[in-house]
Amino acid sequence: MNPPTTYSQWIECLDCLKTAMQDEETILLMERGSIEWTPGVAERLTQRLYEVIDYRLRQTSDQFQKQLNHGRGDEIALVQAILSVRKRLALLKRLAQLSVFPDKVNEAMLTILSDYAKKSQQSLEDSAKTDRTGRLRITIKNNPITSFEKVENVFGSSVETTSRAVNMTKEKKAGSEPKPTGRRVIFK
Repeated sequence: MNPPTTYSQWIECLDCLKTAMQDEETILLMERGSIEWTPGVAERLTQRLYEVIDYRLRQTSDQFQKQLNHGRGDEIALVQAILSVRKRLALLKRLAQLSVFPDKVNEAMLTILSDYAKKSQQSLEDSAKTDRTGRLRITIKNNPITSFEKVENVFGSSVETTSRAVNMTKEKKAGSEPKPTGRRVIFK
């Protein structure tokens, strides 16, 4: 597939991203793409970009909640869920920063991502307030969703980061500390 240069090719790429199939390949193509930014195309392409980002954020939220429910308060599962969200947000950040879009559009899309991360982090911290041991709160503070902006290579470094964070959490659990109480973290 060639880098997109027409409106229909850009829509095809955005649709591909909406399905979450071949994300890395699609983003790489889009980063090399170009388009003439005319008034009619600008509004439609910006609207479609917003729809894709909004859809992927809702999808990220749903998957995050499923991972939290499945983990049932386990620290390792919580860290894996947070890192998974950061990976997804880093991909969307790459989409939002495409040089083909004007700065105003890039800033607006980045603000949407940043607001989502801040609200999600605050929701997790609020849920952790009921944990009497304070371990959940510390785990959430040490692995903030808001640090998705530091993820450079979505498909490279995040795997390493995930395994490193999981190993650190396992090492902490290996001590003589009591097992988790099975508390559920509720994501608002």
